[in-house]
Amino acid sequence: MKPPRLPRVTREESARKACLVPACILVSLVVLKLVVPSRHFRASNFNPRGGFVAGSFCHPFALPKIKSHLSFRPRSPKKLTDMGPGYCLCADDETRSSIASLKGCGSKPVTCETACAEHVIVGEKTAPCVQKTRPECSERFSHENMQMPSDDIIELARAFHWAMGPHLGVKLPRGSRRDLYQDFAMYDRQMSKTDVAKVKRRIEKFKREAPAFPKKRIFHGRGIVIVGGSSPKFSTSFWVAIHAIRRTGSKIPIQIWFPDGELPDCGRISELNRLNVTVLSFSHLNRADDGFAEVTNRFMFKIIALLFSSFDEVLLLDSDNIILRDPEELFSSTPYLSTGSLLWLDFWGRSSAPDCQSILGNVTAVLHTHESGQLITKKSNTWEALALALFMNAHSYFFFPLTINYM
Repeated sequence: MKPPRLPRVTREESARKACLVPACILVSLVVLKLVVPSRHFRASNFNPRGGFVAGSFCHPFALPKIKSHLSFRPRSPKKLTDMGPGYCLCADDETRSSIASLKGCGSKPVTCETACAEHVIVGEKTAPCVQKTRPECSERFSHENMQMPSDDIIELARAFHWAMGPHLGVKLPRGSRRDLYQDFAMYDRQMSKTDVAKVKRRIEKFKREAPAFPKKRIFHGRGIVIVGGSSPKFSTSFWVAIHAIRRTGSKIPIQIWFPDGELPDCGRISELNRLNVTVLSFSHLNRADDGFAEVTNRFMFKIIALLFSSFDEVLLLDSDNIILRDPEELFSSTPYLSTGSLLWLDFWGRSSAPDCQSILGNVTAVLHTHESGQLITKKSNTWEALALALFMNAHSYFFFPLTINYM
């Protein structure tokens, strides 16, 4: 079957318009050139490799779209930029960089040659770091700043391990809570009554078998607990967080926990010691032959560090949180003293599925969510709740979809 032929008049009209498009663009450029005043360009201020560097998102101070280097060949400095975000790279060497015409999304086009001749922002580069030689230890686990959990805490971890039990053996409703259009709670799909009853029995069994708060005093004083890591996302942020705490004048001790295989080197462990920060490894909890509950997700590290730290009163802090005042006063605040915990509201409303309240009780149907990036708790006052949080994290494949939606 042949496609329909356009009438002759229509074909001629289309051809005429197609010929006019380049002409219109050319006229627009000429008009823009007349509007933008041309100034003498100081070639000494402009790096021939310079040009427009596209930004990664709409903010004028966004990082470059290509973050690894700035020496790639950007748009020619004499060509008109588009309306996207970025900046004009005017000069760049070992000591300084100069940029001009920082743009967000939808900003008017510029020519970098003109922009760099008019107004330039110059940034001085810091001198390269001189590597200090430090005495290295042969084994990081033997470093004097590595704190091993006490035998009592190891026994506590073993008792929790046995109380966790096997897989819950129940099914969630069909659909994914990560997608609005597949969210099973959105479509009012619910678990079978048999599975709801099975989970409730498992929770009651865990409550009976999980260790109570130790009568022997194995938790002491108060401190800050942070989970670190070796990836750039974590290895930089926890240093900033710790220095921010110390700059407030706070002397409160800090424990930083690392996953197995992610410990910092001996030099960094020594530097943490200078900041009154002790280092622990989650692998230490596996000293018992039967090990500890399987870590099913990285978020589980936080509740493990909180529960098995040596402190009774704990400020649990995400590694990317910055403290601006001495947190000591939070431990003497009225809300904390009256309840044994201090939580901060998050931005989002409640997103738990109805089955969550069927299992845990209607009292858990709060209208808001809490920010888990920082919380303060006294373990001796909130032990049962912390133990249940550990159980829910150990079975995150089930409890996370019940409590977290596509937000």
